Amino acid sequence: MFTATDHLEILNLVHRYSITTDNADAEGFMACWVSPEEFGGYDSGAFGNMKTWDDLYNFEKHHVGPGGMANGKRHQVTNVHIEAVSPTEARVTHDLIVLEVKDEPRVIATGRYDNNVVVKTAQGWRFKSRHLAVDPGFFALMARLGVNAHE
Repeated sequence: MFTATDHLEILNLVHRYSITTDNADAEGFMACWVSPEEFGGYDSGAFGNMKTWDDLYNFEKHHVGPGGMANGKRHQVTNVHIEAVSPTEARVTHDLIVLEVKDEPRVIATGRYDNNVVVKTAQGWRFKSRHLAVDPGFFALMARLGVNAHE
């Protein structure tokens, strides 16, 4: 049975995912995912399609590391929708707002994580696969700023 506790744990997972990125915690970020053997992929559109757990880990280390695009940003999650598939699997959709917080505060990107798969493991709920569709305004802004958006 899918419980209210399951719902809250998945909600916490979604928020922990963003907070670990904001805190430049690649290890904490990867702890939000299933084991490498169970990993189902991460298609981040603009940033690439990571087919293995190691691909994603290497991407995240660069993304939050010195010079990475996540530095000085804050990732906000809104409109979280959790749909139980079974007692051990759910689909999660939510919107993403990325704020510049280091320099001049402003919204720099928006997007949607759509129909992502989370599964219940011995360690708790974890992402199995994710898909991010970044809204087109991000690319227009990055081009205007002269920044390569395809980190």
